Amino acid sequence: MELQWIGHACFRMTAQDGTVVITDPYDESVGIAMLPLEADLITMSHGHHDHCETSQIIGNPTILRGTQAGGAGSVKTHAVMSFHDGAQGRKRGENAIRIFAIDGLKVVHMGDQGCMPAPEALEAIRGADVMMIPAGGTYTVDAAGARAIIEAAKPRCVVPMHVRTANCGYPIAPVGEFLACMGAQDAAAQARVTLLSGKIPEGVLLLSPLADSLAL
Repeated sequence: MELQWIGHACFRMTAQDGTVVITDPYDESVGIAMLPLEADLITMSHGHHDHCETSQIIGNPTILRGTQAGGAGSVKTHAVMSFHDGAQGRKRGENAIRIFAIDGLKVVHMGDQGCMPAPEALEAIRGADVMMIPAGGTYTVDAAGARAIIEAAKPRCVVPMHVRTANCGYPIAPVGEFLACMGAQDAAAQARVTLLSGKIPEGVLLLSPLADSLAL
């Protein structure tokens, strides 16, 4: 699987058979470029405008919202429900944690996770090969909250997202706070990475957003 970070909580995953998956496409309110997105499968963790924009989508891909299960090509996916805040969704609503089976890998996209997941959700995501996790705070867990989830769920590698980038106007923390919290200050950003079953890097995997640049 090839993994690219488009920006915010949006990633592109390309399976070995060419199936393309896009997660959580954002709108222009984020402040970063809205790139045209062509995919076979698009998933959206919740209905907020910076995670479910469709205007830049090309073609007619399968779109899965919330906890809808499905797939495209060789990729299968389902989701477990959690919350966008630490008040059982009373502040910002629900958030679907998405789990992908792709090229023999278990890949977890945490969406706008705002709290420690419930035990049943933790069990579903435990032991992922790759976890994309928000770390910017304000609207989601912050660096310390992300680390607590990582310690509980024990993914092999983690990719920070939903952090402030150069042109993002949201009042969220840059990725440097997460890197410091994880003891990964020396992590080098990559534009894209190929991940293979049995050859997953351990710890923090830092990507540079295709639609913006990192702010540390």
